[in-house]
Amino acid sequence: MYRGTTPNLYLELETDLDLANAKEIWLTIQSQRSILNKEKEDIEVRTTEDPGVQLLIVSLTQKDTLRLTEGKAEVQVRILMSNGKAYSTDIAYVDVNQILRDGVITDDDT
Repeated sequence: MYRGTTPNLYLELETDLDLANAKEIWLTIQSQRSILNKEKEDIEVRTTEDPGVQLLIVSLTQKDTLRLTEGKAEVQVRILMSNGKAYSTDIAYVDVNQILRDGVITDDDT
């Protein structure tokens, strides 16, 4: 992903948990000098055709990606189910690419 853009992250989780009914879901992206956190209300959960795989979709804003440092960033999901059981994924990695001009692009007409 590029800093200053608005990507969607798609994370496939191999699990039999009913993530749509999880009490809490946390997604953390950590780059060299910053941490970005998203919570359940920011995360869309979708079932897939594969019964053992669920898809998490997270939309990032320009401000979100500008907080990240270029290079490899770590991504991890933590889940709390309604029965009090907590789970964590392995750490995955995403490349954060540089941009030449920093800042949020805005439309002055809005």
